[in-house]
Amino acid sequence: MSNDSVDSKSSGIKSGDLFLIGAVLAWGINFPIAKYALDFMDPITFSATRYLAASLLLFGILLFKNAAIRISVKEAGMLVIIGLLSVALFQGGWAYGLSLTSASKASVLITTSPIFGALIAATMGNRPSTKAWIGILLSFLGVAVVINNSLTEITFSAGTIVGDMLIVGASMMWALYTYVSGPLVAKRGPLLVTAWATLFGSIILNLIGSPNLIEQNWAGISTLGWLSWASTAIFGAALAFVWYCAGIARLGITKGMVYSFFIPVVAILSSVILLDEVITIIQIFGAAIVLLGVKLTRSD
Repeated sequence: MSNDSVDSKSSGIKSGDLFLIGAVLAWGINFPIAKYALDFMDPITFSATRYLAASLLLFGILLFKNAAIRISVKEAGMLVIIGLLSVALFQGGWAYGLSLTSASKASVLITTSPIFGALIAATMGNRPSTKAWIGILLSFLGVAVVINNSLTEITFSAGTIVGDMLIVGASMMWALYTYVSGPLVAKRGPLLVTAWATLFGSIILNLIGSPNLIEQNWAGISTLGWLSWASTAIFGAALAFVWYCAGIARLGITKGMVYSFFIPVVAILSSVILLDEVITIIQIFGAAIVLLGVKLTRSD
């Protein structure tokens, strides 16, 4: 039986859809909520603490499910590398980028990860088709439109271009993480790999950011700031992943991946509502080009 037919029954489809809708909402709303939390914490402190908390929650879920959590020394070494890519580099870059650009733009730029995945595959001998190359070019064109916010002139500004490029760089790290973690995920399962990688990655970030943690004005964080931090740790970093995996298990990868296209939509709408962000018609046009390019690349 194929993955796409896992939930052929009506009740299964409902449960799979609900899990994926929950993941999309959690990841989409995570952008403006994290943006707000970054008003109270520097990006390293924010990422290091929330992913440490998320790893503890993920291990709690594994224990609740009576799943094995022991790993070999060889696996531990690989998980440190995976944690470096997925948490230290991806999340560190994402948080720094988000602090310097808008949540709306960040949610669009981060969707380019499959494009970098296709390029990584090409370097490994798996050459993309003509349709995939068209998708790659379209996506990068869309990224340029979103960042530039104009079709008639160059308007790149130093104030946000660094943040935009950090988000694109984080997207590349996610693609690299996905490629590197693939064999171990297939062997031990996504939840265990993510739990250990999140723990190791957060430890790396805590070591790197120890001066930031010491200097952080913890008393200056408002109640809403703490609630925002907790929401990004519990929902954005932990439960959304669990729900996503549950949805994929029920609907299959092909059907499940369709939901990922709604994450920037939720992020943009919630950013406009919660942060009063403004996204222009040009940027919406650019976002559509990016998503079309990603769709072409993924359908290859």
